[in-house]
Amino acid sequence: MNEKKVFIGVSLAVLGFVAVLVINQSGALFSTMNYKGASNPSIPNYPINEQGQTYGQGPYPAGTTQVPDLISATGENGVNGYVKATDLNSNVSTPEEAYAYQKSMEELGYKSIPLYKSDGKTVIGEFRLYSSRRD
Repeated sequence: MNEKKVFIGVSLAVLGFVAVLVINQSGALFSTMNYKGASNPSIPNYPINEQGQTYGQGPYPAGTTQVPDLISATGENGVNGYVKATDLNSNVSTPEEAYAYQKSMEELGYKSIPLYKSDGKTVIGEFRLYSSRRD
């Protein structure tokens, strides 16, 4: 029973990290994007890089669930670039992994992920996902 509570608590904490990420990054992580002739305006027409990854600001319009592979973000020292959507997930699958992830976030206060150019290969900086508990 306690493991379920820890897993649920950590899951909620991970959602909180993503919310803090959106708010902490100058409020500009999820802003609007022009569609450039998309046939269905509710589905973004993201550009595609040479690796076949979509990139841009998203999700847009509000209420859609489609997110590009590389999401526009402002990293440390004001560097603008893209983070991989997959890097924003905690990727935990057991209560033990969730607990370990939560402990590491509490100890460090953030999780650092690479900030890329739109090519999805060239690292240009660091993006930090801050813990919701910042003292």
